[in-house]
Order: sequence, then C-alpha cells, then structure tokens
Amino acid sequence: MQTSSLAPLDPPGPCSLPPGPRGPGWLHSFRYMRDPFVYYEQMRASYGDLFTLPSVNGRLVLACDPEHARQILAGREEDFEAGFGQAALAPIIGEDSLLLISGDAHRRERRWMSPAFHGARMRAYGPVAKLATTSAAAEWRPGVSLTTRLLMQQITIEVILRAVFGLREPAAIAHFTDVLRRAVTEVSPAFLFFPILQRLSFGRGGWGRFLRARDELHRMIQAQIDAARERGKPSDDLLSRLVFAQVADAPADARDDRGQAAAALGDRALRSQLLTLVLAGHETTATALAWAVYELCRNPSYADQLRARIGELGPDPEADALAALPELEAFCCETLRVHPIVAEFIRTVKHSFRIGDYTIPAGIHLAGAIIELHRNPQLYPEPEVFRPERFLERRFAPHEFAVFGGGHRHCLGAAFAMNEMKVVLGTLLSRVQFRLESPRPLRTVRRGLTLAPEAGVPIVIESL
Repeated sequence: MQTSSLAPLDPPGPCSLPPGPRGPGWLHSFRYMRDPFVYYEQMRASYGDLFTLPSVNGRLVLACDPEHARQILAGREEDFEAGFGQAALAPIIGEDSLLLISGDAHRRERRWMSPAFHGARMRAYGPVAKLATTSAAAEWRPGVSLTTRLLMQQITIEVILRAVFGLREPAAIAHFTDVLRRAVTEVSPAFLFFPILQRLSFGRGGWGRFLRARDELHRMIQAQIDAARERGKPSDDLLSRLVFAQVADAPADARDDRGQAAAALGDRALRSQLLTLVLAGHETTATALAWAVYELCRNPSYADQLRARIGELGPDPEADALAALPELEAFCCETLRVHPIVAEFIRTVKHSFRIGDYTIPAGIHLAGAIIELHRNPQLYPEPEVFRPERFLERRFAPHEFAVFGGGHRHCLGAAFAMNEMKVVLGTLLSRVQFRLESPRPLRTVRRGLTLAPEAGVPIVIESL
C-alpha cells in the first residue's frame, strides 16, 4: 500500500485526533516493525510532525518535533497511565514491573527504588565493568573474527549479574547467563507487536521455551532474595539494598508528600523489578556498545583521538577516570543519537491531554518519535553526519536527546547504562585494535524491542 493512498482521519476539532492513515492496525504494526525509520518518514511526509497511527495496541499519536515531545514529557503523572503494550510485556517482565504500573503504585515503587540508583552509587560499579571487559578481552587473539554484539552481551550480562545480585562465582554467573540467553533469544518481535501470537502458541514453540526460561529466572531470582535475607546484613549489590531497605529508615526520596515512608517492595514486585533490570539492562547496553564499536571502526579519526586521550590517563586507567572523560561521553551520546535503542517513548492518556492544537481523549497513546527527534536538522545540523562534538558544544534537553526518556518515567538505569558504556568502551580502546570484517554499512534490524545492527557487527581483532 502506498502512503499517498491512505485517507486522513477526521479534521481537527474540540476533542479530535491529528490526521493520519486509515487501515487495519495489524498492517501498520507490521510496516512499522519491519522498518520504523522508513515508515515514520513516510507518515511524516504525508501528515506532518504530529499524526495518528492505528496499531494492534490501539491508536497512537506520534510527535516528531521537539516542542510536542516536550509537552508530553512535561505532563504530570496523573495525566497518564500505563497501557500501551501491557498485554505483550506483562508475561515477560511481570505485571508489577515499573515499566507497566502507573499512578500511586508507580510513584511509590519508584520512590522506593530511586535511592539505590543514585548516580554516585552507579559509578561504584565501574570497576566491575572494567574487570568484565578485561577478562573477555584476555581470551581474544589477533586475526580472530568476532561478533561484537555477542561479546558485549557476555560483558554486560556479567556486569549486571555482579551489580544486581552480587554474584561472584563463575559457575553461578555461567548458569544465570545460560538461562538469560535462552530467554532473550526466544522473545521474537512478533510476540511483542502481535500479542495474540502468545495466546495462539498454547505454550509451545519459541514462546513456550521463553516461558520455561522465564520461570527458571523467577526461581533463581527468588533464591537470591532468600539468600540475601539469610545473610542477615546488606552488601553492595542492588538486590541487597532493596531487600534490607526498612520503612523506618526510608530516605527522603522514598517518602510521600506528607513525609510518610512508602511500603517496602514485596517479593513479587521485587522479582519483577529485578527481572526487568536484568532482561532490559544488559540487552540494551550490549546493543548500544555494538553500535559504538561499529562507529569507532567507521570513524577511525575519532578512535585515534579517544585512544590518545585515554593514553593521557596512564597505562591502566581507572574506571572512574574513563567515565569522567567528556570526549568519551560525547562519543557514546552521539552513538545513541544516531542509533537509538528504542524508537519512541510512550504515554497513555488517562483523562484528556492537550498537545499542540488537539485535545487528546482518554485511552489514546502519545509517543515521542525518538528516531525522528534525533534526526531533526534544527537540533542537529547535518544529522546524517556522525559528529560527537555536538555533545561537547551544548547540552540537550530530554525532549531533544530522548534516549532515556524524561519526566516522571525517566529511565532509572540511565546513570548505570551510561557509566557502563563509557568504562567498557574506554577499556577496550586502551587494550585492543579492531576493524570491521566488511566495510558494507549495516542495516538496523529488530531484536525484541530494540533496534540493533544486523549481523551483530562482525569485527576482526588486529592487535592487543
């Protein structure tokens, strides 16, 4: 179907939706899933910066310009509720996941968890990221071809297992890693964009294999919770900080507006939050790191500049020193601008919400199109050019650089992810020379909910 043949919806009114295409939701979901970059460009060319799309999860109003994105992120928590994609995601990460709850429950659990994700505490895991990277690199040999995304998954799984659960024993890490990989491998994009396929599978095939891996992960996570309680005292990992948080000792960030402490997380909610951290945390960061290696290979002048800058820190720079390099952070941010890991941030209107010239009714989903915001030439001149200096020249607001979302649903793990990305990349640059196996540009493909490089970025190790 050609975009030009799609009829617009009703014209603007007191409580109407922006124009957009007609057609069955499954068709538009399929076209979007196949290539969101091309699909959004076609829709924007036909309907402008604000348009309405049908989907299998309901109607979605897409904001492609910074001002409309700002209006969404500036919305109050009481303006929105969780809704979009809940049916698809709840069996994967649990109904109690912070990603799927809203209102008082979201506010309460976010306040309870936020102190454990303070930026300074997240930086404390830098040495863990450095150790995981050096251990992985020790097994590489010059001339060997490797798949970057798989390598980065190996590193980020170990980092998150050590940081979240405090795992140290290689056997325990290997067991967790095996179950995690089985779970992630079986989450096909089709199960997420067409949740009816989950029900039609009747627990067989790929979906059945995922459910078995998920259930095993639940048992393993509960065992870690029980073991933490048996130790009787907190340690440095995230799980321990949450298990031993006491209502009487709740910090200011975990109290409500009247100063009352929120209730601690129950085991079911704790399992959901930990599973969300493990499944989403390692996968998204591994994908971002694979894209970063891809851009390092395609832009050798930046790789040389970063190596020279890292060399100034000494022969074996500390994780904190790597994470503090502004040039390294700028490179990571430009990687995420050009290659955002998810295509949009989404809110579901609870009552009604004003955006631009429209009053959006309850039940409609609002989204900021991250892939369009990051290609806005007013924000990013020559957006197709990879230029990390952009992030040294100015700071971008969340509605301009939207990779971690913003507002009351800003990603709790943003500091953790960015710190890990800088430490892993800096450690690799200080130890390894590599090149792309082929100079052919790589397409963006779907890997679950993430936008990943096709073939996982095959590289060749040149020297150590």
